[in-house]
Amino acid sequence: MSLALPTVAIVGRPNVGKSSLFNRLIGRPIAIVDPTAGVTRDRLLHEVNREGHRFDLVDTGGIGIVDEAKLEADIETQIDRAIVAADRIVFVLDARTGITDLDRRISSLLREHQDRVIIAVNKVDHLEMEGETHEFLKLGMGDAVLVSAEQRRGIDDLLEAISEGMPSVADLEASESAAAAEGRLKVCFAGRRNVGKSSLTNALLGEERVIVADHAGTTRDAVDVRLDCDQGKFVLIDTAGLRKKRQLRQDLEFYAACRTERAISRSHIVFLVLDAADEVGVVDKKLAHFCEVSGKPTVLVINKWDLAQAGGADRAKYETWLRNRLPGLSFAPIVYTSALKGRGAFELLPLAVELHEENQMRVPTADLNKLLAMAVSKRRPRKIGTSYTKLYYATQVEAEPPTILVSVNRADWIEAGYARYLENYLRERTVLARVPIRIVFKARSSKFHENKDARPVTMARTKAERNTRLIVPKASRKNERGPKAGGKSGGKADPKSAKPTLKRRKR
Repeated sequence: MSLALPTVAIVGRPNVGKSSLFNRLIGRPIAIVDPTAGVTRDRLLHEVNREGHRFDLVDTGGIGIVDEAKLEADIETQIDRAIVAADRIVFVLDARTGITDLDRRISSLLREHQDRVIIAVNKVDHLEMEGETHEFLKLGMGDAVLVSAEQRRGIDDLLEAISEGMPSVADLEASESAAAAEGRLKVCFAGRRNVGKSSLTNALLGEERVIVADHAGTTRDAVDVRLDCDQGKFVLIDTAGLRKKRQLRQDLEFYAACRTERAISRSHIVFLVLDAADEVGVVDKKLAHFCEVSGKPTVLVINKWDLAQAGGADRAKYETWLRNRLPGLSFAPIVYTSALKGRGAFELLPLAVELHEENQMRVPTADLNKLLAMAVSKRRPRKIGTSYTKLYYATQVEAEPPTILVSVNRADWIEAGYARYLENYLRERTVLARVPIRIVFKARSSKFHENKDARPVTMARTKAERNTRLIVPKASRKNERGPKAGGKSGGKADPKSAKPTLKRRKR
């Protein structure tokens, strides 16, 4: 029997630096850090494996917080659950503000778990502040570990205090069997705000693991939750809902959108959640395009289908309507769910396993070349002048996503439409029916070849596919647009950037 990975929970009142300490212990910016109170609401879980220390670290929302969404009770419920399940509890205090009434209240709650509690006084940024930390002994919970998450002071001492009495890394690695060493399937719930991503996550888990509220934007971090069930071992990633770029007024929303982009990139399968009772918007189309170009097998999850049915919706007509609006994911399977009523949610995990297996499949080279010849005989590439674009052979060079290399005489002659045609032709006739396919055109290199290609390798069909970011900084957008013609000078062009006029010679 393998040893369970120890769990360490970080608790404390708002704005004491819990998320900063979480990121410092992890070694990467996982949790959002912002001076706004109440940024962290759900429990964030990530594994720490560094410097001979290994455990699961949990970041919780601030105790006693009352925010605009009135989620105080939900946040304290999340913290209570983390405290009960944790092997160690890191109680974080602020050296600058000292002990507050809320700190005393939290210490009284933690007193019955004192044997598992470690006091961490944060924001001790320089040596002079260490002499001002004796007041924390008044809490009667033992000596404190002085740290500064921002300056990285005392982190090693905190790791030693956390790991004392817990299984060592060698013991944990020795106890892991080959079956336990298998990677978990990472499944990401993506979509715009308030479409039911957190409700679907809770429906699969069978418990209120992430906060659900009618208030849009409840989830702000990408929350990783482990799930072991009959279908296998999974990591469910509940992401923040996206908004249009012009509506990203707060820094928090921008950071949450960046976390969503990273969550999709590191996942194996994406569940793109859509609202059945609403129109497919710009954000939905952008997410669908990002999933396609990133090569992520995607399931279109139509949530709140019970509301659409009550309005007289028909599945066949709805599917035709949806395929027309998301043509890039015309191959993606569709699942109709109602998270609140528990309908259709349990179809998702078996389908994710099937798509992951399909994404790892390889097509034999002989079969690919037969299909390539059939596709060319049905529709030839365009003709440039007196020469045709020739396709010599095809072979699958990678999986996840399936990548097919096609050797041609001129890679820069391949138009976007023909690449799309070839992709759909192969998908309909191979086992790669429900996953994205990447086709890379490579020019033949030979001493007998003219080698005149502007682009010897063509990987992206269009400019939109070369820019796959969900969030584009304003500076880069300005640089892409270039200088405006005219402007403040009443429509006159800049003399330095204007095109020089050619004077005609006098005869």
